[in-house]
Amino acid sequence: MPEDSEEKPARHSILLRIVAFITALAVLGLAIVTAYPVTRLSLTELVKNSFQLKRNVDANLTRGVVQISVISRQQGSITVEQKSGTGFNIDPGGMVITNYHVIKDALNMSITFPDGKVYKADHWSSRPEADLAVIALQGEGLPAVPVDYSDLPAPGDKIRVVGNPLELNNILVEGQVLQYLKIRDKQGKIFSIDAPIYPGNSGSPVYDLDGQVVGVIFGTLQGKDNGGGRDRGLAVSITEARELISTMAAEKEAVPDQ
Repeated sequence: MPEDSEEKPARHSILLRIVAFITALAVLGLAIVTAYPVTRLSLTELVKNSFQLKRNVDANLTRGVVQISVISRQQGSITVEQKSGTGFNIDPGGMVITNYHVIKDALNMSITFPDGKVYKADHWSSRPEADLAVIALQGEGLPAVPVDYSDLPAPGDKIRVVGNPLELNNILVEGQVLQYLKIRDKQGKIFSIDAPIYPGNSGSPVYDLDGQVVGVIFGTLQGKDNGGGRDRGLAVSITEARELISTMAAEKEAVPDQ
């Protein structure tokens, strides 16, 4: 049809997690959190840093991260537009996680893996209030990344993000979890990270140091709005996608391969 690992930091106490959730409840508009900043690093620096980081991580972190190309209708118009974002595959048979705003109003979409193979989306489902979506593919033996639903990352935990920012492919950056936030018009466990996030990173997986997905990038918090003077990435916990994923998995099992 077509078309590396370090020891995980010690678990933080329950008390620390409670403190993390009530720290700095920022109430911000959706227009702020889904807007991305002008580049802070040059393209050369971004690519160079990514290349250096990849030498010390498991290559599987990048093999399952995909480029999503979407043809969608413009609201209130008969014209269509093309947009793109990042996603990551969690099932060898084809199940890609991304943001709702990446696939919103989609008429059709194609998924490109790092090896160049392209798949058409079979069907998809979304949870707009958490800015999450799941796309089903018809594939076999596709590169897939592991997901950790068991625990939430805590402030101070080191993380890595793989995505397709600024029309680049498979760029790896690293940073740490900062704090949990409450965002107006958003539901779910949302946390900020100290890592360079740019246009095209929407739907990128946030990995812990065990190489498991713990969150999904959906936007940034601009420096002038967070009081810290620096732009921060925003991610929603992967636990918010668990029910969506389970439903999609059941649908895939119920429908025989064509």
